[in-house]
Amino acid sequence: MLAPCEVYLDPDKYPSLGLSLERCDPGALQWARNGKTYSMSPFAGAAGLLPFPVAQVVESDPLGEGALSEVLLIGPLGQLLFRHIMPPMSLGIEVTQSGQAPNKSFKPMPLRGTA
Repeated sequence: MLAPCEVYLDPDKYPSLGLSLERCDPGALQWARNGKTYSMSPFAGAAGLLPFPVAQVVESDPLGEGALSEVLLIGPLGQLLFRHIMPPMSLGIEVTQSGQAPNKSFKPMPLRGTA
């Protein structure tokens, strides 16, 4: 499971932008809060790459803040790039299929307030 987060590196400074990576099972894709059940759904922008076998994982800190803020998953069919972006707690996703330029026309639905 990958999610944007804040990383507290220095108690005298604002937190850095980071990504949280956690191993999870399929049960993590559904949860209940205040009597309402929420479920994750497949990311439509990556449908052409699914299932996505990962050959390599590249973690980096392009913001230079000392926290993991970018993860690149490389597979035989293409690449998935995850980046913590502004405003805080936003996750940017770029999908690139092998031999193809990134598709900049896909506009994802916001995660907040969706059921």
